[in-house]
Amino acid sequence: MLNISDLHVRYDAVHALRGVSMEVRQGETVAVIGSNGAGKTTLMNAIIGMVKPSSGSIMLGDASIASLPAYRTFAEGVSLVPERREVFGALTVLENLKMGLSMERKRFPKTTWNGELEAIFARFPRLRERMNQTAGTLSGGEQQMLTISRALIRKPKLLLLDEPSLGLAPIVVNDIFQTIKGLKEEGVTIVLVEQLARKALAVADRAYVLENGAFVMHGPAQELQANDNIAKAYLGG
Repeated sequence: MLNISDLHVRYDAVHALRGVSMEVRQGETVAVIGSNGAGKTTLMNAIIGMVKPSSGSIMLGDASIASLPAYRTFAEGVSLVPERREVFGALTVLENLKMGLSMERKRFPKTTWNGELEAIFARFPRLRERMNQTAGTLSGGEQQMLTISRALIRKPKLLLLDEPSLGLAPIVVNDIFQTIKGLKEEGVTIVLVEQLARKALAVADRAYVLENGAFVMHGPAQELQANDNIAKAYLGG
């Protein structure tokens, strides 16, 4: 589904990603863990097309997306749930969700919208309750549900989750990771960037460890959970 090879990203003199290579197979959940400033969000922004790589390749299936702007990558079937959540605060929950559908009228003519919305409300009943509430007045957890829903409603080939737990209360974090686990069981292909390494590894099939812009380790998530170095550095013991 996704193949990244020897990817470099620079911000002027800062070499943010240094020869990153990774692959994500269809239906997998792949986690990227690492400390603040390691380059995790830069990696996500490079995949979606918000930053242009200095060199290297990003393949989505057989198509190169490394040079595409974000709106083109979006059209190719990649959806990003950004760090810190981004909702259209002045619009209602329903209007935010309809915006996700309106971007692709050919795939989702208006006659299909009720069915797509019902599927989202079945997954997140709280959003049904808040359907006519402006998004800016939602709690942080509800905004995260809405951001994930807006990405999911268009049935992406690849879902990018950038720090979905950031700034949320522990009980809400547990709900978000239950949602991710459910998406994985449904066969959604996911790249999960997360500082809560223990939770990320618990839901992932495989994982990569990013340090100073380079991958220093990768493998099955269960093996990384059992690795002493990973435990000391990221799992609290």
